[in-house]
Amino acid sequence: MIAGWQIGITLVALGTWEYLVRNGVASAFFFGQPSRIFAYLLASTADGYLVKHTWVTLYEEILGFGIGTAVGTAFGLALWWSPYLSRVLEPFAVVLNATPKIVVAPILVFWFGIGLTSKVMIAVLICAIVAWLGAFDGWRNADGDQMDMVRAIGGRSWDVFSKIVMPSSLRWILATARINIGLALIGVITGEFLSSTQGLGYLVEYSSEEYHMSQTLAAIVVIAVLAMVQLHLVNWIEKKLFAWAYEPEHAMEFIS
Repeated sequence: MIAGWQIGITLVALGTWEYLVRNGVASAFFFGQPSRIFAYLLASTADGYLVKHTWVTLYEEILGFGIGTAVGTAFGLALWWSPYLSRVLEPFAVVLNATPKIVVAPILVFWFGIGLTSKVMIAVLICAIVAWLGAFDGWRNADGDQMDMVRAIGGRSWDVFSKIVMPSSLRWILATARINIGLALIGVITGEFLSSTQGLGYLVEYSSEEYHMSQTLAAIVVIAVLAMVQLHLVNWIEKKLFAWAYEPEHAMEFIS
């Protein structure tokens, strides 16, 4: 039912948009046109042009997302072993997270060049900081009573970490991964804006400079689809790991 409403709203919006452009109420030059966007998507996919640019951006994003999320999560969880060090470093993570990454991107391009590495490093920087904070919040919210219980029956620090801290932090880590999908795309596309001759970011910049609004919007549609597919993948993983929480008797507990 929900999917039906979503599809219906989308079709109505596209139909209205197409109608307004065809009847001269809105200009295709400024707003693009759904039929032209669809035609461009088909043609550029068939000749491989769009596929090439999409693969470049996807490859950069997956690398940046994977490395950044893994490194940040590992570092954030490792700080559980030293609460004192975690308190020392927390303000630095907050400041780095609050700093607009667009101002750091030109520096990374200067350091790592105009190729693949600079785009990946921008995404790594963004994702690592967010993952660090997510994992840090995850273990801080772990149940202290459960940790004390493990210690009371003779469990060591590793037992507490592996049986309580890690499982308790998993939802926070997945929530961070969900956020990092979009952030990684922002990072690599920003890098492509600054210095690239390929990728969806380059395609958006080039087509907009040439005033090809429908092509620009088509590239944006592909970016949105990439984000949506990856988001659904993370949601699927979460449902598999926490299947019990989606059962009716646990639904209210999960929501709360």
